[in-house]
Amino acid sequence: MKISVVTPVYNGQETIRFCIESVSNQSFPSIEHIIVDGASTDKTTDILKEYPLKWISEKDNGIYDAFNKGINMATGDIICFLGTDDMYADTNVLQQIANAFTTHPEISIVYGDMVFVDKNDISKITRYWKSSPFKPGLFKKGWLPQNHALFIRRSVFQQHGLFNLQFKVSSDYELQYRFFEKLQLNTLYLPGVMVKMRAGGVSNSGVRNVYKNLKECYDVLKFHKVKHPFSYIINTILYRSKQVFIPADIKKMYKPK
Repeated sequence: MKISVVTPVYNGQETIRFCIESVSNQSFPSIEHIIVDGASTDKTTDILKEYPLKWISEKDNGIYDAFNKGINMATGDIICFLGTDDMYADTNVLQQIANAFTTHPEISIVYGDMVFVDKNDISKITRYWKSSPFKPGLFKKGWLPQNHALFIRRSVFQQHGLFNLQFKVSSDYELQYRFFEKLQLNTLYLPGVMVKMRAGGVSNSGVRNVYKNLKECYDVLKFHKVKHPFSYIINTILYRSKQVFIPADIKKMYKPK
C-alpha cells in the first residue's frame, strides 16, 4: 500500500520545510509527497529542489484546483491532503491509517480529529475539531470532518469525481457532502488527533471569510437540492462553536516534545 500526500502551496517559504519534514518523519515507509506550487515568487521552489519530492510549479485557479492536480498526479492507493502550514500530530499517523485500510478493505474513507494551533506558537491549541462516526443525516446537524484529517482511496476519486471548482472556498464541504451524505460510502472514524493546523486558513480566518464560507456551504446544499438548507448552516455554526472547548488531555498530549 502507498499513501499519496498532496500539499498545495503558494509563497510558503516560511513553513514548507515543517510540512515536508512532518511527512518524511512518518514511520510508514511507502509515502508519495506531492507538492503543487502555484508559481510562487518567493524561495519556495528553491526549497522544494532540496528534497526528493514529486512537484510542479505553475499558475492555478485556487487551492481546490491544486488539490485536483495533485490527485491526478498521485499513484498511491490512498490520497490525503496536508497544507503547507500543517503537520501530522505524531510520526505514526500514516501507519495507523494504512493499518485501518488494510484491516478494513471494504472502507473507502478513514478520518480522524484535528487541532488548530497558534500561528506563531504551535504548542498553543486554539480549536479542537473532534469528529464522530458518520450516520446518515448528520450533515443536517452541522457535522462534518476536517478535510486534512480525511484519507480517501484513490479509486473513490476515479469513480465519483474530484473537487468541484464551482465552489471557491467550500469545495471540500461539497466533496464531503457528496461522499458521506449523498453517496454514503463506507467510512471509518478513528478517534484521535491526526493533524495540527496553524490557524489562519482561507475559510476560517476573519469574519468576512467565515461568512463567505458559510454562504458557499449554503450554495452547495442548494446545488444538491437539499430541502431547508438554512437549518444546515445554523447547525454548522453551532457545531463549530463547540470547537473552542479543548479538553485538558488534548492540550497536554499534542504539545511538541
